Amino acid sequence: MQDNSNFCHLIFETDFGYAGLIFREKPFILSKVLLPRTSKKLLLECLEKAEWGKAGSNEKARRVSESIIAYFKGNVIQPCWEWMDMSGLTALEKTVLLAVADIPHGETRTYKNIAETVSRPKAYRFVGATLAKNPFPILIPCHRVVKSDGSVGQFGGGTEQKRKMIELEARH
Repeated sequence: MQDNSNFCHLIFETDFGYAGLIFREKPFILSKVLLPRTSKKLLLECLEKAEWGKAGSNEKARRVSESIIAYFKGNVIQPCWEWMDMSGLTALEKTVLLAVADIPHGETRTYKNIAETVSRPKAYRFVGATLAKNPFPILIPCHRVVKSDGSVGQFGGGTEQKRKMIELEARH
């Protein structure tokens, strides 16, 4: 089991509900983004199950949270790659996430498109599995990847949240 005692969490409110960040303070490293939940209680239950350290704050964590809040108001955001801990991912998983990060705001791609982009045209299921464990949803916009038939497909925050995020981007 991972030792999470060196980690902190920051909870903040967005237009889609309460979201959170898991991070290490010194040196600062972002470990996970928690998608918005309809209530703070639901988000806290998620944190308790994962045992993600104490509540904390940090200038860089606040900057990331402000970016995510701005995203849910329709703004385009850019991830701070140097702060994101991708050490638990394979090289191919990182390649998939980088390809997804290149999808422009307001556009979508299919799982198959992403598989082709990473030169693994038949690996669309692998792409889906990688996106299912994306530690940085919103920053790495896995919600922009849809099924070939145009349906939204699965999402950690639920298909309705994914649909609303795609619609939000389309409006802005």
